[in-house]
Amino acid sequence: MRPRNWPRSLRRVLTALFAIVVIAAMGVTAYRTLKPAETVSRANKPVPSPEPIKSIQYAELPSAPLIVEGRLRVYTEQRRVFADTPVTAQREMTPHWAYRRWPAEVVSIVAVEKPASGVGLSVVVTKWSDGEIVALDAEKGDIVWQVRIDPADGETFKGRRTGAKTMYAPEDLFVTTSALDHQPVVIATGKDVVQAIDPSDGKVRWTHSFAATPGCHSVDWTSLDAYFVKDTCAKPATLEVYDAGTGTLLTTWRPPGASIGPDNVTNWFLEPTSCQLGRSGCALFKAAPTGDVVSYADAASGVGTITPSYWSLGIDHIVKPELVPDKDKVVVVGDVLAEQVVGGYIWAFSRATGKRLWMSEVSGTLIGADQRNVYLINKDYQLLVLNMVTGAVTSSTELRIRPEDRFVFSELYLHGGYLVIERLHTTNASEIDDKYYFSMNTVVLVGIG
Repeated sequence: MRPRNWPRSLRRVLTALFAIVVIAAMGVTAYRTLKPAETVSRANKPVPSPEPIKSIQYAELPSAPLIVEGRLRVYTEQRRVFADTPVTAQREMTPHWAYRRWPAEVVSIVAVEKPASGVGLSVVVTKWSDGEIVALDAEKGDIVWQVRIDPADGETFKGRRTGAKTMYAPEDLFVTTSALDHQPVVIATGKDVVQAIDPSDGKVRWTHSFAATPGCHSVDWTSLDAYFVKDTCAKPATLEVYDAGTGTLLTTWRPPGASIGPDNVTNWFLEPTSCQLGRSGCALFKAAPTGDVVSYADAASGVGTITPSYWSLGIDHIVKPELVPDKDKVVVVGDVLAEQVVGGYIWAFSRATGKRLWMSEVSGTLIGADQRNVYLINKDYQLLVLNMVTGAVTSSTELRIRPEDRFVFSELYLHGGYLVIERLHTTNASEIDDKYYFSMNTVVLVGIG
């Protein structure tokens, strides 16, 4: 008997059964495709030794890398973290290892290198939108440890096409050092909570909850051995400083003149500066007793009068004023403070004595410093390396790939003898990617030597 001759009731039952089978099959397929998943593609070959660094332009890359041990470049996408090697490769290479999670998104990444003794592992610590914190062996890509923190609302991937903001300005993952045992500490923040984690094994060294004052502790950073967080709900606001190794509250502080008043007064201005990466390892911070401040450049132009002052935490855990700096761009390394003055030139001072050590003979944008050098980018798109002691130019490197290249920059990264710059058409972040980024391979990598 043909199906059209079957009783109508039978045909309805069979049609319904067929629909149920189809829907079930679709559900199984969707579940297999969309179910939470974690994928590790570990390295299958050794990492080459670091190459001697030359003062040259090495590569144009589509993504922004973290450089680990001078041997690996680590990148991120929305749901994947991966590495390639060697650091000096001209283009992005086939991944050496990769780690992917679904449906969570990468929120922040930091790298912690093993000590100079060579004992232990270098790890890449990743924080995800579901609160998972996953440490990966930088050399092999294996999961070393995994912990969880309650995520704040709205945590998402903010790296856009290159991942630069996620890599170079993480908002809730910081690196510092314990003053007690001089070991590295990773500070992770979540929803009204902060955890200090040992990057070698994932052990939580301490936890502090801010649940009693929810939503009030979003301004934070680390120095070399302390964690700073601003309580914006206190009247007036209060800066709390914790020992990075133990979580002990070291001190609380307000700028002189802080008072109760409107929100723009009570919630006074605060901003870390001279940081090693993002808001990690910051040597100084700026503060003013009101939120209505202007830059030093604007004040010099007659736009407003209140400028912030510079402060630092002394070894006695007392917040002390920095007497030398009076410009917008300041970089500190040890006792040397370099600041950019009118015209783009650099003055360097002793923080202890206030004595000027040198003034540069060249001008440019001050981008950072280390134990050996101060670094500028001049109007001709050259990286200028100035000796920390004398201010003399010791080398220059062309940052343009082609003579006609013109770009601006916001995110940049100095580490281990390399400089990475994310080149942009504009710093207006509301632009679409095609108008925001300078090119498809918009990240340039150069050696400092």
